[in-house]
Amino acid sequence: MSIRPHGEAGFTLIEVMAAMIIAALAITVLLQAGFTGAAENLDAGRTDAALSRAQSRLASFGPLTPIAPGSFSGDDGGGYHWQVEISRLQAAGPLGLYAIDLTETFGGRQVVLQTERLAVAQ
Repeated sequence: MSIRPHGEAGFTLIEVMAAMIIAALAITVLLQAGFTGAAENLDAGRTDAALSRAQSRLASFGPLTPIAPGSFSGDDGGGYHWQVEISRLQAAGPLGLYAIDLTETFGGRQVVLQTERLAVAQ
């Protein structure tokens, strides 16, 4: 460290460069955190939309809706695809207990809902 003549004030070039490097590192960390948060927010929104679509499709299998065992699939649009597997567990006259497995797929991820419903046999 050099001794400055009286009356000269300011920063040396090395001090300014060190401050700029620290500021650049801090900005990089903040930007990375912001982009990661935005990506996770988008992913959470798509997962929420897939769950909502799956719940709506599952609600269509009501107690008075005739159900037939089998495998069914389709496209919900917007990159969402669904698949339903229905199997009969028990029969009691015109009613039956059915296992319903519903998978909603989107962007390499999936939401899976499983339930059992008492319904009219088709």
